[in-house]
Amino acid sequence: MNIALINVTGRMSSDGSRLISALLKRAGHHVRSVFLSRPQPLYYQPQELDYLNEILASTDLVMIAVYSSYAIRAVQITEYVHRKYPGMLVIWGGPHCISVPELGLRYADGVCFSEGDEVVVDFVNKVEAGTNYLDTPNMAFCVNGTHILNESLPPFVDLDSLPYYDYDLNDQFLLDRELLQMTKERLRERLAGYPYPVPILYFLTSRGCPNKCSYCNNCRYVAMFGHNTMRFHSVNRIIDELEDTLERLDFLQVVVFGDDDFFMRPTEEVERFAENYKKKIGLPFGIALSARTYRTKKIEILMDAGLKVVQIGIQSGSQRVLDKVYNRNIKVSKTKAVIHQIEPYQQTHGIDLLIDFIIDNPYETVEDIILTYELLLDMPIRARINMFFLAFFPGTPIYERALGDGIIEPFSEQASRFYTRSRVRYQRNYETFLVLLIRYLRRDVRLSQYIPRIAFRAMGSRPVRTIASVLPGSLYSYLSKLVQ
Repeated sequence: MNIALINVTGRMSSDGSRLISALLKRAGHHVRSVFLSRPQPLYYQPQELDYLNEILASTDLVMIAVYSSYAIRAVQITEYVHRKYPGMLVIWGGPHCISVPELGLRYADGVCFSEGDEVVVDFVNKVEAGTNYLDTPNMAFCVNGTHILNESLPPFVDLDSLPYYDYDLNDQFLLDRELLQMTKERLRERLAGYPYPVPILYFLTSRGCPNKCSYCNNCRYVAMFGHNTMRFHSVNRIIDELEDTLERLDFLQVVVFGDDDFFMRPTEEVERFAENYKKKIGLPFGIALSARTYRTKKIEILMDAGLKVVQIGIQSGSQRVLDKVYNRNIKVSKTKAVIHQIEPYQQTHGIDLLIDFIIDNPYETVEDIILTYELLLDMPIRARINMFFLAFFPGTPIYERALGDGIIEPFSEQASRFYTRSRVRYQRNYETFLVLLIRYLRRDVRLSQYIPRIAFRAMGSRPVRTIASVLPGSLYSYLSKLVQ
Protein backbone atom coordinates (compact mmCIF):
# COMPACT_ATOMS: atom_id res chain seq x y z
CA MET A 1 0.00 0.00 0.00
CA ASN A 2 1.21 3.53 -0.74
CA ILE A 3 1.14 5.65 2.39
CA ALA A 4 1.90 9.34 2.91
CA LEU A 5 3.10 9.93 6.48
CA ILE A 6 3.11 13.61 7.42
CA ASN A 7 4.76 15.02 10.54
CA VAL A 8 3.54 18.52 11.45
CA THR A 9 5.93 19.45 14.26
CA GLY A 10 8.03 22.58 13.89
CA ARG A 11 11.35 20.85 14.46
CA MET A 12 12.71 17.84 12.66
CA SER A 13 11.23 14.81 14.37
CA SER A 14 13.43 12.02 15.69
CA ASP A 15 10.66 9.86 17.10
CA GLY A 16 7.11 8.52 16.60
CA SER A 17 6.49 8.92 12.89
CA ARG A 18 9.89 7.46 12.00
CA LEU A 19 9.06 4.33 13.97
CA ILE A 20 5.62 3.99 12.35
CA SER A 21 7.27 4.36 8.94
CA ALA A 22 9.79 1.63 9.78
CA LEU A 23 7.05 -0.73 10.99
CA LEU A 24 5.00 -0.27 7.82
CA LYS A 25 8.02 -0.67 5.55
CA ARG A 26 8.99 -3.86 7.35
CA ALA A 27 5.50 -5.16 6.58
CA GLY A 28 6.00 -4.49 2.87
CA HIS A 29 4.20 -1.15 2.48
CA HIS A 30 5.61 1.85 0.64
CA VAL A 31 5.89 4.91 2.87
CA ARG A 32 6.88 8.43 1.91
CA SER A 33 7.34 10.85 4.81
CA VAL A 34 6.82 14.60 4.62
CA PHE A 35 8.12 16.84 7.42
CA LEU A 36 6.68 20.30 8.02
CA SER A 37 9.81 21.28 9.91
CA ARG A 38 9.62 25.02 10.43
CA PRO A 39 8.59 26.84 13.62
CA GLN A 40 6.95 29.79 11.87
CA PRO A 41 4.76 30.75 10.17
CA LEU A 42 2.40 28.25 11.74
CA TYR A 43 -0.07 28.20 8.86
CA TYR A 44 0.72 26.83 5.42
CA GLN A 45 -0.56 28.75 2.41
CA PRO A 46 -2.85 26.94 -0.08
CA GLN A 47 -0.19 27.13 -2.79
CA GLU A 48 2.26 25.40 -0.46
CA LEU A 49 -0.16 22.55 0.18
CA ASP A 50 -0.59 22.10 -3.56
CA TYR A 51 2.96 20.77 -3.66
CA LEU A 52 1.72 17.76 -1.69
CA ASN A 53 -0.02 16.55 -4.84
CA GLU A 54 3.35 15.17 -5.94
CA ILE A 55 2.96 12.69 -3.11
CA LEU A 56 -0.81 12.43 -2.78
CA ALA A 57 -1.52 11.63 -6.42
CA SER A 58 -0.08 8.15 -5.91
CA THR A 59 -1.14 7.70 -2.27
CA ASP A 60 -3.76 5.29 -0.90
CA LEU A 61 -3.75 6.39 2.73
CA VAL A 62 -2.63 9.51 4.62
CA MET A 63 -1.34 9.32 8.20
CA ILE A 64 -0.47 12.43 10.21
CA ALA A 65 1.67 12.69 13.36
CA VAL A 66 -0.03 15.43 15.41
CA TYR A 67 1.38 17.52 18.24
CA SER A 68 -1.02 19.91 20.00
CA SER A 69 1.19 22.92 19.37
CA TYR A 70 0.91 22.31 15.64
CA ALA A 71 -2.56 20.76 15.48
CA ILE A 72 -3.75 23.52 13.15
CA ARG A 73 -1.37 22.18 10.49
CA ALA A 74 -2.95 18.74 10.78
CA VAL A 75 -6.36 20.34 10.36
CA GLN A 76 -5.18 22.19 7.24
CA ILE A 77 -3.73 19.10 5.62
CA THR A 78 -6.70 16.91 6.52
CA GLU A 79 -9.18 19.37 5.02
CA TYR A 80 -6.99 19.73 1.94
CA VAL A 81 -6.84 15.96 1.38
CA HIS A 82 -10.58 15.52 1.90
CA ARG A 83 -11.30 18.34 -0.55
CA LYS A 84 -8.85 17.26 -3.24
CA TYR A 85 -9.14 13.48 -2.82
CA PRO A 86 -12.67 12.64 -1.63
CA GLY A 87 -12.84 9.24 0.01
CA MET A 88 -9.15 9.03 0.90
CA LEU A 89 -8.72 8.08 4.56
CA VAL A 90 -6.79 10.44 6.82
CA ILE A 91 -5.63 8.93 10.13
CA TRP A 92 -4.11 10.92 12.98
CA GLY A 93 -1.73 9.72 15.68
CA GLY A 94 0.66 11.27 18.18
CA PRO A 95 0.44 13.17 21.49
CA HIS A 96 -2.58 15.27 20.52
CA CYS A 97 -4.62 12.11 19.85
CA ILE A 98 -3.42 10.34 22.98
CA SER A 99 -4.83 13.10 25.16
CA VAL A 100 -8.20 13.63 23.50
CA PRO A 101 -9.10 11.37 20.58
CA GLU A 102 -12.49 13.04 20.16
CA LEU A 103 -10.82 16.29 19.11
CA GLY A 104 -8.97 14.54 16.31
CA LEU A 105 -12.19 12.92 15.12
CA ARG A 106 -13.60 16.36 14.36
CA TYR A 107 -11.40 16.27 11.29
CA ALA A 108 -9.73 12.88 10.77
CA ASP A 109 -11.44 9.66 9.73
CA GLY A 110 -9.65 7.85 12.52
CA VAL A 111 -7.13 8.38 15.30
CA CYS A 112 -4.67 6.19 17.17
CA PHE A 113 -5.10 7.17 20.83
CA SER A 114 -2.62 4.74 22.39
CA GLU A 115 0.58 3.01 21.32
CA GLY A 116 0.46 2.18 17.63
CA ASP A 117 3.20 -0.45 17.55
CA GLU A 118 0.92 -3.46 17.83
CA VAL A 119 -1.94 -2.20 15.67
CA VAL A 120 -0.74 0.00 12.81
CA VAL A 121 0.35 -2.84 10.51
CA ASP A 122 -2.84 -4.81 11.12
CA PHE A 123 -4.91 -1.68 10.49
CA VAL A 124 -3.18 -0.87 7.19
CA ASN A 125 -3.39 -4.49 6.05
CA LYS A 126 -7.15 -4.44 6.62
CA VAL A 127 -7.55 -1.18 4.73
CA GLU A 128 -5.54 -2.59 1.83
CA ALA A 129 -7.59 -5.80 1.76
CA GLY A 130 -10.88 -3.90 1.98
CA THR A 131 -11.95 -5.71 5.14
CA ASN A 132 -13.42 -4.26 8.34
CA TYR A 133 -10.90 -2.14 10.26
CA LEU A 134 -13.31 -0.31 12.55
CA ASP A 135 -12.67 -2.69 15.46
CA THR A 136 -8.90 -2.06 15.55
CA PRO A 137 -7.80 -1.68 19.19
CA ASN A 138 -6.01 1.49 20.31
CA MET A 139 -7.90 3.35 17.58
CA ALA A 140 -11.11 5.35 17.23
CA PHE A 141 -13.06 6.18 14.08
CA CYS A 142 -15.71 8.56 12.86
CA VAL A 143 -18.36 6.97 10.62
CA ASN A 144 -21.22 9.17 9.41
CA GLY A 145 -20.80 11.39 12.43
CA THR A 146 -20.74 8.51 14.92
CA HIS A 147 -17.62 7.86 17.00
CA ILE A 148 -16.37 4.31 17.46
CA LEU A 149 -13.91 4.07 20.37
CA ASN A 150 -12.22 0.68 20.61
CA GLU A 151 -10.47 -0.99 23.54
CA SER A 152 -6.92 -0.08 24.50
CA LEU A 153 -4.32 -2.84 24.61
CA PRO A 154 -1.92 -3.29 27.54
CA PRO A 155 1.37 -1.36 27.27
CA PHE A 156 3.69 -2.63 24.56
CA VAL A 157 6.61 -4.31 26.35
CA ASP A 158 9.03 -5.83 23.85
CA LEU A 159 10.72 -2.62 22.70
CA ASP A 160 13.73 -4.51 21.32
CA SER A 161 11.49 -6.20 18.74
CA LEU A 162 10.76 -2.87 17.04
CA PRO A 163 12.65 -1.83 13.90
CA TYR A 164 15.15 1.01 13.92
CA TYR A 165 13.75 4.48 13.29
CA ASP A 166 13.49 5.23 9.58
CA TYR A 167 16.24 7.48 8.26
CA ASP A 168 16.01 6.42 4.61
CA LEU A 169 16.20 9.89 3.08
CA ASN A 170 15.18 8.66 -0.36
CA ASP A 171 11.58 8.39 0.88
CA GLN A 172 11.56 11.61 2.91
CA PHE A 173 10.65 15.17 1.97
CA LEU A 174 10.52 18.64 3.47
CA LEU A 175 7.56 20.97 2.85
CA ASP A 176 8.64 24.57 3.31
CA ARG A 177 7.28 26.87 0.60
CA GLU A 178 7.98 24.02 -1.81
CA LEU A 179 8.38 20.26 -1.62
CA LEU A 180 12.05 19.36 -1.27
CA GLN A 181 13.73 15.99 -1.38
CA MET A 182 15.37 15.35 1.97
CA THR A 183 19.14 15.26 1.77
CA LYS A 184 21.88 14.91 4.34
CA GLU A 185 22.60 18.61 4.12
CA ARG A 186 18.97 19.63 4.65
CA LEU A 187 18.60 17.20 7.53
CA ARG A 188 21.85 18.44 9.04
CA GLU A 189 20.52 22.01 9.02
CA ARG A 190 17.18 21.04 10.56
CA LEU A 191 18.71 18.91 13.32
CA ALA A 192 20.86 21.79 14.57
CA GLY A 193 19.34 23.56 17.55
CA TYR A 194 18.72 23.28 21.27
CA PRO A 195 20.81 22.99 23.37
CA TYR A 196 23.68 23.54 20.88
CA PRO A 197 23.75 24.96 17.33
CA VAL A 198 25.11 21.67 15.95
CA PRO A 199 23.37 18.57 14.49
CA ILE A 200 21.81 16.66 17.39
CA LEU A 201 20.17 13.24 17.43
CA TYR A 202 17.30 12.95 19.89
CA PHE A 203 16.96 9.32 20.86
CA LEU A 204 14.43 7.60 23.11
CA THR A 205 15.55 4.50 25.03
CA SER A 206 12.51 3.95 27.23
CA ARG A 207 8.79 4.53 27.47
CA GLY A 208 6.77 5.82 30.34
CA CYS A 209 7.35 8.36 33.06
CA PRO A 210 7.32 7.86 36.85
CA ASN A 211 5.45 11.15 37.32
CA LYS A 212 1.84 12.20 36.79
CA CYS A 213 2.24 15.94 36.28
CA SER A 214 -1.08 17.66 35.63
CA TYR A 215 0.19 19.43 32.49
CA CYS A 216 1.47 16.27 30.76
CA ASN A 217 -0.43 13.71 28.68
CA ASN A 218 1.29 10.91 30.60
CA CYS A 219 -1.79 11.18 32.83
CA ARG A 220 -3.80 9.80 29.93
CA TYR A 221 -1.63 6.68 29.82
CA VAL A 222 -2.01 6.24 33.56
CA ALA A 223 -5.78 6.45 33.15
CA MET A 224 -5.75 3.87 30.33
CA PHE A 225 -3.29 1.42 31.87
CA GLY A 226 -4.23 1.94 35.51
CA HIS A 227 -0.64 2.71 36.59
CA ASN A 228 2.66 4.16 35.44
CA THR A 229 4.42 1.65 33.23
CA MET A 230 8.16 1.98 32.58
CA ARG A 231 9.71 -0.07 29.77
CA PHE A 232 13.28 -0.01 28.49
CA HIS A 233 15.34 -0.94 25.47
CA SER A 234 18.24 -3.21 26.33
CA VAL A 235 21.73 -1.71 26.31
CA ASN A 236 22.76 -3.82 23.31
CA ARG A 237 19.77 -2.64 21.33
CA ILE A 238 20.45 1.02 22.16
CA ILE A 239 24.06 0.80 21.03
CA ASP A 240 23.26 -1.21 17.89
CA GLU A 241 20.66 1.29 16.70
CA LEU A 242 22.89 4.24 17.50
CA GLU A 243 25.70 2.69 15.45
CA ASP A 244 23.35 2.13 12.53
CA THR A 245 21.93 5.67 12.68
CA LEU A 246 25.34 7.31 13.02
CA GLU A 247 26.58 5.36 10.02
CA ARG A 248 23.71 6.82 7.99
CA LEU A 249 23.98 10.31 9.51
CA ASP A 250 27.71 10.75 9.89
CA PHE A 251 27.36 14.50 10.52
CA LEU A 252 25.78 14.16 13.98
CA GLN A 253 27.81 15.70 16.80
CA VAL A 254 25.69 15.20 19.92
CA VAL A 255 23.19 12.61 21.16
CA VAL A 256 20.42 13.70 23.53
CA PHE A 257 18.45 10.91 25.18
CA GLY A 258 14.83 11.99 25.36
CA ASP A 259 13.79 9.75 28.25
CA ASP A 260 11.85 11.60 30.95
CA ASP A 261 14.22 10.24 33.59
CA PHE A 262 17.36 8.43 32.42
CA PHE A 263 18.20 7.50 36.02
CA MET A 264 15.20 5.17 36.31
CA ARG A 265 17.65 2.44 35.28
CA PRO A 266 19.50 0.49 37.99
CA THR A 267 23.16 1.31 38.52
CA GLU A 268 24.34 -1.96 36.94
CA GLU A 269 22.57 -1.12 33.69
CA VAL A 270 23.92 2.42 33.72
CA GLU A 271 27.41 0.91 34.01
CA ARG A 272 26.83 -1.42 31.04
CA PHE A 273 25.46 1.43 28.98
CA ALA A 274 28.38 3.73 29.81
CA GLU A 275 30.99 1.09 28.99
CA ASN A 276 29.46 0.27 25.60
CA TYR A 277 28.62 3.85 24.68
CA LYS A 278 32.16 5.06 25.40
CA LYS A 279 33.67 2.21 23.39
CA LYS A 280 31.35 2.20 20.35
CA ILE A 281 29.71 5.65 20.09
CA GLY A 282 31.90 8.22 21.82
CA LEU A 283 29.86 11.35 21.07
CA PRO A 284 28.98 13.86 23.80
CA PHE A 285 25.49 13.17 25.11
CA GLY A 286 22.77 14.62 27.28
CA ILE A 287 20.10 13.26 29.60
CA ALA A 288 17.16 14.42 31.68
CA LEU A 289 16.90 13.28 35.28
CA SER A 290 14.80 13.75 38.38
CA ALA A 291 15.96 14.76 41.81
CA ARG A 292 14.07 11.73 43.09
CA THR A 293 16.28 9.25 41.23
CA TYR A 294 19.55 11.20 41.28
CA ARG A 295 22.59 9.25 42.48
CA THR A 296 26.15 10.57 42.52
CA LYS A 297 27.53 7.22 41.40
CA LYS A 298 25.33 7.17 38.30
CA ILE A 299 26.28 10.63 37.11
CA GLU A 300 29.98 9.96 37.64
CA ILE A 301 29.72 6.74 35.62
CA LEU A 302 28.06 8.62 32.77
CA MET A 303 30.47 11.56 32.84
CA ASP A 304 33.30 9.14 32.17
CA ALA A 305 31.39 7.98 29.08
CA GLY A 306 30.87 11.49 27.66
CA LEU A 307 27.92 13.02 29.52
CA LYS A 308 27.89 16.78 28.82
CA VAL A 309 24.28 17.93 29.28
CA VAL A 310 22.05 17.38 32.32
CA GLN A 311 18.50 18.70 32.28
CA ILE A 312 16.35 18.80 35.39
CA GLY A 313 12.88 20.21 35.93
CA ILE A 314 12.00 22.17 39.03
CA GLN A 315 9.06 24.11 37.47
CA SER A 316 8.27 26.36 40.44
CA GLY A 317 9.83 27.63 43.63
CA SER A 318 6.48 27.24 45.38
CA GLN A 319 5.82 23.90 47.04
CA ARG A 320 2.11 24.72 47.02
CA VAL A 321 2.12 25.03 43.23
CA LEU A 322 4.05 21.79 42.80
CA ASP A 323 1.68 19.90 45.11
CA LYS A 324 -1.70 21.47 44.42
CA VAL A 325 -1.42 22.62 40.81
CA TYR A 326 1.21 20.53 39.02
CA ASN A 327 0.81 17.32 41.05
CA ARG A 328 4.58 16.89 41.21
CA ASN A 329 5.36 14.73 44.21
CA ILE A 330 8.80 16.14 44.93
CA LYS A 331 10.15 18.74 47.32
CA VAL A 332 11.61 22.02 46.10
CA SER A 333 14.36 21.59 48.67
CA LYS A 334 15.25 18.16 47.27
CA THR A 335 15.60 19.40 43.69
CA LYS A 336 17.56 22.42 44.85
CA ALA A 337 19.97 20.18 46.78
CA VAL A 338 20.52 17.91 43.76
CA ILE A 339 21.20 20.91 41.51
CA HIS A 340 23.88 22.09 43.89
CA GLN A 341 25.38 18.60 43.98
CA ILE A 342 25.68 18.71 40.19
CA GLU A 343 27.06 22.27 40.17
CA PRO A 344 30.73 21.35 40.83
CA TYR A 345 30.73 19.11 37.73
CA GLN A 346 30.26 22.21 35.59
CA GLN A 347 33.83 23.17 36.43
CA THR A 348 35.46 19.76 36.77
CA HIS A 349 33.80 17.96 33.83
CA GLY A 350 32.35 20.74 31.65
CA ILE A 351 28.76 19.70 32.36
CA ASP A 352 26.08 22.03 30.98
CA LEU A 353 23.25 22.19 33.50
CA LEU A 354 19.79 23.06 32.17
CA ILE A 355 17.03 23.87 34.66
CA ASP A 356 13.37 24.08 33.63
CA PHE A 357 10.73 26.40 35.06
CA ILE A 358 7.09 26.95 34.11
CA ILE A 359 5.76 30.49 34.48
CA ASP A 360 2.64 32.54 33.71
CA ASN A 361 0.40 30.15 35.58
CA PRO A 362 -3.02 31.64 36.47
CA TYR A 363 -3.17 29.42 39.57
CA GLU A 364 -0.09 31.08 41.08
CA THR A 365 -0.24 33.98 43.50
CA VAL A 366 2.35 36.73 43.49
CA GLU A 367 3.77 35.11 46.62
CA ASP A 368 4.25 31.87 44.67
CA ILE A 369 5.99 33.77 41.89
CA ILE A 370 8.36 35.54 44.26
CA LEU A 371 9.35 32.13 45.66
CA THR A 372 10.41 31.15 42.14
CA TYR A 373 12.34 34.41 41.84
CA GLU A 374 14.14 33.77 45.12
CA LEU A 375 14.96 30.23 44.05
CA LEU A 376 16.40 31.54 40.79
CA LEU A 377 18.76 33.73 42.78
CA ASP A 378 20.13 30.56 44.40
CA MET A 379 20.66 28.66 41.15
CA PRO A 380 24.24 28.02 39.96
CA ILE A 381 25.45 31.07 38.07
CA ARG A 382 26.51 29.05 35.01
CA ALA A 383 23.34 27.00 34.76
CA ARG A 384 21.05 27.64 31.80
CA ILE A 385 17.54 28.57 32.87
CA ASN A 386 14.70 27.47 30.60
CA MET A 387 11.44 29.37 30.99
CA PHE A 388 8.28 27.78 29.60
CA PHE A 389 4.91 29.50 29.53
CA LEU A 390 2.26 27.17 30.93
CA ALA A 391 0.30 25.53 28.10
CA PHE A 392 -3.06 23.89 28.69
CA PHE A 393 -2.82 20.87 26.42
CA PRO A 394 -6.20 19.25 25.72
CA GLY A 395 -6.88 16.14 27.76
CA THR A 396 -4.54 16.97 30.64
CA PRO A 397 -5.91 17.49 34.18
CA ILE A 398 -4.84 21.13 34.24
CA TYR A 399 -6.63 21.72 30.92
CA GLU A 400 -9.85 20.33 32.37
CA ARG A 401 -9.41 22.43 35.51
CA ALA A 402 -8.78 25.64 33.57
CA LEU A 403 -11.70 24.88 31.26
CA GLY A 404 -14.02 24.34 34.22
CA ASP A 405 -12.82 27.55 35.86
CA GLY A 406 -13.44 29.57 32.69
CA ILE A 407 -9.77 30.48 32.29
CA ILE A 408 -9.58 28.99 28.80
CA GLU A 409 -12.10 28.25 26.06
CA PRO A 410 -12.66 24.78 24.59
CA PHE A 411 -10.19 23.65 21.96
CA SER A 412 -10.56 25.23 18.54
CA GLU A 413 -8.33 25.63 15.51
CA GLN A 414 -7.71 29.24 16.47
CA ALA A 415 -6.87 28.32 20.06
CA SER A 416 -4.08 26.05 18.86
CA ARG A 417 -1.95 29.15 18.34
CA PHE A 418 -2.01 29.61 22.09
CA TYR A 419 0.15 26.56 22.71
CA THR A 420 3.16 28.12 21.02
CA ARG A 421 2.79 31.43 22.83
CA SER A 422 5.82 33.24 24.17
CA ARG A 423 4.27 36.20 26.00
CA VAL A 424 2.87 36.79 29.45
CA ARG A 425 -0.88 36.26 29.43
CA TYR A 426 -2.10 35.71 33.00
CA GLN A 427 0.55 37.15 35.31
CA ARG A 428 1.15 40.66 34.04
CA ASN A 429 2.78 41.82 37.21
CA TYR A 430 6.05 42.99 38.69
CA GLU A 431 6.92 39.58 40.15
CA THR A 432 6.76 37.81 36.78
CA PHE A 433 8.82 40.60 35.25
CA LEU A 434 11.47 39.96 37.94
CA VAL A 435 11.57 36.26 37.05
CA LEU A 436 12.12 37.05 33.37
CA LEU A 437 14.62 39.79 34.21
CA ILE A 438 16.83 37.47 36.27
CA ARG A 439 16.77 34.89 33.48
CA TYR A 440 17.73 37.64 30.98
CA LEU A 441 20.62 38.92 33.11
CA ARG A 442 21.94 35.40 33.67
CA ARG A 443 22.59 35.01 29.94
CA ASP A 444 25.73 37.06 30.49
CA VAL A 445 27.55 35.56 33.46
CA ARG A 446 29.87 38.55 33.78
CA LEU A 447 26.97 41.01 33.84
CA SER A 448 25.05 39.12 36.51
CA GLN A 449 28.19 38.78 38.62
CA TYR A 450 28.71 42.54 38.60
CA ILE A 451 25.29 43.20 40.12
CA PRO A 452 25.41 42.75 43.90
CA ARG A 453 23.18 39.98 45.22
CA ILE A 454 21.73 42.45 47.69
CA ALA A 455 20.34 44.46 44.76
CA PHE A 456 18.41 41.44 43.48
CA ARG A 457 17.13 40.75 46.99
CA ALA A 458 16.01 44.36 47.31
CA MET A 459 14.10 44.22 44.03
CA GLY A 460 12.11 41.28 45.39
CA SER A 461 11.48 42.80 48.81
CA ARG A 462 7.94 43.45 49.95
CA PRO A 463 8.27 47.30 50.13
CA VAL A 464 9.52 47.50 46.54
CA ARG A 465 6.86 45.06 45.37
CA THR A 466 4.15 47.06 47.14
CA ILE A 467 5.19 50.22 45.33
CA ALA A 468 5.49 48.39 42.01
CA SER A 469 2.00 46.88 42.36
CA VAL A 470 0.31 50.25 41.77
CA LEU A 471 1.66 50.40 38.23
CA PRO A 472 -0.51 48.98 35.40
CA GLY A 473 -0.15 45.38 34.27
CA SER A 474 0.31 46.56 30.69
CA LEU A 475 3.65 48.08 31.72
CA TYR A 476 4.92 44.76 33.05
CA SER A 477 3.63 42.97 29.99
CA TYR A 478 5.70 45.37 27.88
CA LEU A 479 8.80 45.07 30.10
CA SER A 480 8.52 41.29 30.17
CA LYS A 481 8.52 41.22 26.39
CA LEU A 482 11.70 43.34 26.34
CA VAL A 483 13.64 40.91 28.53
CA GLN A 484 12.52 37.67 26.90
